[in-house]
Amino acid sequence: MIEFVVIVESGADSRTATKLAERILMEMVNWLEDDNIQYFFQWSGLEKQTQYSCWSNVNKIIDDAKEKLNYKPSRFLGHNSTNVPLKADGAAAIKVINLIRFL
Repeated sequence: MIEFVVIVESGADSRTATKLAERILMEMVNWLEDDNIQYFFQWSGLEKQTQYSCWSNVNKIIDDAKEKLNYKPSRFLGHNSTNVPLKADGAAAIKVINLIRFL
């Protein structure tokens, strides 16, 4: 089963994003159908037993992972691979991607 991590602003955004993604997957993968897509893909949040995570909770989730899972994030310098400074959203995205890799 393929797991997709969903990070959104609210529960409504999660429902919209996952339904849209399922529709696109069914268009792009010929053998997928409505009744069997649930067996191939799973939507989850950063924490166990959640369907999505909110951006506003990301720092708390990272702090909990540091405490409970001995997660040691690498120091984030605020630049991407081309040495262009990232803004706040880019920095948050990098932090989340690093946490997902760890998990």
